[in-house]
Amino acid sequence: MKKIIHVVLCLILFCTGWWPSASAGETPVFPISDQPFEKFFVGEELVYTISYLGVKVGEAHAKVEGIAEIRGRQAYHIVVKVRSHPVIDLIYKVRDEHHSYVDTEKLYSLQYEKILKEGHYTADEIMTYDQDNHTAHYFSRQNKSEKEMFIPEAVQDQLSCGYFFRTLNVKPETQVILPVNADEKNWQLEIDLKTIGEMKLRGIGVFQALEAEPKIKFQGIFVKRGKIRGWISMDERRIPLKMKVKVPILGSVVAKLSRYIPGKVEA
Repeated sequence: MKKIIHVVLCLILFCTGWWPSASAGETPVFPISDQPFEKFFVGEELVYTISYLGVKVGEAHAKVEGIAEIRGRQAYHIVVKVRSHPVIDLIYKVRDEHHSYVDTEKLYSLQYEKILKEGHYTADEIMTYDQDNHTAHYFSRQNKSEKEMFIPEAVQDQLSCGYFFRTLNVKPETQVILPVNADEKNWQLEIDLKTIGEMKLRGIGVFQALEAEPKIKFQGIFVKRGKIRGWISMDERRIPLKMKVKVPILGSVVAKLSRYIPGKVEA
């Protein structure tokens, strides 16, 4: 159950208030754009329904809350909350919360926090990143343990890597490699990009979607095992639309965008 609820966060891995025009009753069509926005959208909200074998097992909500100041730098404050369905709560209750603070100019992580409540397991941790000196500091607010470590240049955290990926001018049949710090270690996240096909999401729009296969080697908020396939829109917003994970023996878990609020770009 833990893998099923966490799986949606891989999806997030992947001018203001823009929205394609459509007449009343028509479905908006999102055209392909060669150039994505290179900023985040303050107020943008993405809600995903998580299902297993066609049954809803949870929901994830991602939002760019606003711009905060982190150690003298302006940073986008991104919040992701994951919760299990009330019926699933009886078996394995999940109430997870993740915070990422991303430098508005450099678009790399300045700070990452996670507060996990999964069954009987809990965690409350914070990572702070000194990108100038290539060092990071880990601190557990539960047991007060601390750790210092080296980080590569322009490293991303487990959440910011997905938002940063959305700003890249990606192409079919290519590969993207991102430096990511997760589980108190440094990793190279490889993302293989496949082909583009049409995808329609009820109540949201029609998209040209690029299929991606991330090769995730770390754990944390990501699923470690199982083949992962994700689809991201190729309009200028590069919206994460859907993800499917084939979990060995258990079948497939699907996370699909069910609600989208555009937000706006702030200078």
